[in-house]
Amino acid sequence: MKKLFFAAAMLTALFTSCGDQGKEVLFNGQNLDGWVLYTDPNSDVKPEEVFTVKDGVISVTGMPYGYMRTAKKYADYEAHIEFRWTDGKGSNSGFFQRIQDGDKMWPGMIEVQLKGGSVGDLMGSVKDAVEAPGGPKRVLRLDEEGLESPVGEWNSVDVKAVGSHITLTLNGKVVNEAETDLTEGFIALQSEGGPLEFRNVWVKEIKPATGAPAPELIPTEIALFNGRNLNGWTLFTDPTSDVKAEEVFTVQDGVINVLGNPFGYMRTNRQFGNYRLHVEWRWVDDKATKNSGCFQRVQPGDKIWPAGAECQLADGNAGMVVGLGGYKIEGAMQRGEFGIKARIAENPSEKPFGEWNEADIECVGKHMTFKINGVVQNEADGEFDRGCIALQSEGGPLQFRNVTIFELK
Repeated sequence: MKKLFFAAAMLTALFTSCGDQGKEVLFNGQNLDGWVLYTDPNSDVKPEEVFTVKDGVISVTGMPYGYMRTAKKYADYEAHIEFRWTDGKGSNSGFFQRIQDGDKMWPGMIEVQLKGGSVGDLMGSVKDAVEAPGGPKRVLRLDEEGLESPVGEWNSVDVKAVGSHITLTLNGKVVNEAETDLTEGFIALQSEGGPLEFRNVWVKEIKPATGAPAPELIPTEIALFNGRNLNGWTLFTDPTSDVKAEEVFTVQDGVINVLGNPFGYMRTNRQFGNYRLHVEWRWVDDKATKNSGCFQRVQPGDKIWPAGAECQLADGNAGMVVGLGGYKIEGAMQRGEFGIKARIAENPSEKPFGEWNEADIECVGKHMTFKINGVVQNEADGEFDRGCIALQSEGGPLQFRNVTIFELK
């Protein structure tokens, strides 16, 4: 009997060993050795306070945004994590694959979405993505109910990345597949909005990374406005006014409504470097003043006219560039306290009252290009190569929608 028991134990150990062969444990249950921590550089909270280890699990606060990534790159592999939400509502997070060099808030990568209700969506540098309501393009997971475990219970996620093909398994069931141009990169766990925990993080290499240059990335679109509220924005209006900023900027039916008075703006909490910004706007009162702006490179220090470059949206002048708060624009003519750079296009390209206009603004280094409804209306060089983005209240009611950004290298 003892011999039989010993033989059975050895057989079990053999199968366990074979099953674990090649498995690289990425989280040792004690500390975050082997990981690089990165969070919003504008935050006062240190990355070591966002990602901590307690009772054998990785605890993530969710704020500020950021990620912990492997110090090592991987090419073809199978990766496994387990996670659970801990805030009673379900949080937002991601399991990043094949992250490219250059740590920043939204690096080039493939994101496995871990947001409650959407676990299994694939985003980022994936092909055949579709428009998703209130967010960036995605390859949506299989539309099945009951795939996610409830808040407080563990979910398991397995990713198989071989060549250009990504296969995703959630709680033992294949829920998504996609193609990508990324062939290798880092793996990461994200902090994005709410607390959660990770455990049992491991990878099995199928083909090691070579360190070869990555192909050109498929751009990742980020929704700055989620269609529901103004999370991620700071509201500022004339402090001498009795009207609260929350009354000037409101959300209804998926659009941002702006009163126009008092003067002020809503700006992103984050600063951005190189990017392509898309904003849509329309006027809603034909008898009122039609004046507003979309600010670029806004510097710290909220005031009615912050330091930054304004893409003028005023009726008849959309595409004019204005240097606000002393912000210098090369080639601008000084008019009082503002530097004005007239449009370079021969004709305006604005649409009639009540129709939606589109502004597409590219900022690379100190150079800015401004398109209105597909027509280049201006180019300008400014002082700074990064800053916040803002939408203005200045004189009359209007609406904004589809505020999105592509971050560039």
